[in-house]
Amino acid sequence: MAERHLELGLFAPTVGSMPPAGKPGAFLLSHAEQRTEPTFDYNLRLARMLDRAGLELFFMAQRGGKGFGPSRFWGTSLDSFTTASALAMATEQLQLVSTVHTAFFHPGLVARIGATLDQISHGRWRLNIVSGWAENDFRMLDIPLIEHDARYRRSAEFVEVLGKFWTEDWFDYAGEYYTIRQGTCAPKPASPPLLYNAGSSAAGREFAARYCDWFFTAALTPEAVKEEIADVQARAATYGRRLRIVTYALTMCRETEAAAKQEMEDILAQGDYDAAREFLEGISGQTLGTTKSVLGEGRALDDMLKSLVLGVGSSKLIGPPEKVAHDIARLHEAGVDAIGLTFRHTEEELADFIQRVVPLLEQHGVRRPRQTPAARVAD
Repeated sequence: MAERHLELGLFAPTVGSMPPAGKPGAFLLSHAEQRTEPTFDYNLRLARMLDRAGLELFFMAQRGGKGFGPSRFWGTSLDSFTTASALAMATEQLQLVSTVHTAFFHPGLVARIGATLDQISHGRWRLNIVSGWAENDFRMLDIPLIEHDARYRRSAEFVEVLGKFWTEDWFDYAGEYYTIRQGTCAPKPASPPLLYNAGSSAAGREFAARYCDWFFTAALTPEAVKEEIADVQARAATYGRRLRIVTYALTMCRETEAAAKQEMEDILAQGDYDAAREFLEGISGQTLGTTKSVLGEGRALDDMLKSLVLGVGSSKLIGPPEKVAHDIARLHEAGVDAIGLTFRHTEEELADFIQRVVPLLEQHGVRRPRQTPAARVAD
């Protein structure tokens, strides 16, 4: 069996907050300073840095609507299709993952966009499938927020139709949500782009197991990650399939663990709890499985809000480089194949991570040595 290689990259700041509604920021629900901007130029610099360093992943979330709370957290969002197109022209090896909300796009349109992106990126473009959960986003577009499991049935049809556009000509399709007559799409991708999904509910895991290539786990600890992976892989096995696993993690690499923890306390002290509560209310109704996975089952409300403030409920990689590398290795041992990192001050902290943590992961066999010298990280 081939040695596993942990892919690394960014859960990119293509979503976030910007003035005048709120301070610049991306993944911390806090009024503390964040030198991270959800702008194209900022993301372009990050993508180029990753590409030069030989890292693999640029995962782009996408939001719609006003965001959450008075600060409009995640109310700023770049379009992940056009961003992927531009970044594909500026990079050589980076895997670019766009996000589509299946309630807001027709699969025939996405099929043509994806086939074009496949050419532009030379096969490096991928697609994250989202069924949707934020009621305000649906209300803005006057699109009904249907029942939770029904949203996954619609996404299943979306993926079935998408796959037919990418592989067949003159097909007919009659479903509950889509009807296609003599469907065709030219050009077609050289091979169907890989699909991602982050559904942690039973319906979400079943959807990912049947239709997707990558499962995005938001479980907080290596033990919870391992448990969730075991469940989704067992589901995938019933379809004769095996998924690859990706997660995301707030990374705070500092000289000492004490310094990192003090910084976390400062971030919590300035937490944007109005936005955190509104965010929690949005995912705690029909999306119960995701809430338990992201925030922890049985946790007190205060702990759940703190988990949101510190990186939208992500795993935490906190401490000096050696500890951060150790904790990444534990996630890898639990079955994770890729990690999208988030940072407080993304550009400067990513450069530091590449210089100080990635070599440790290579030394310990978590990652294969890079072909691109670390010296090329700097401009």
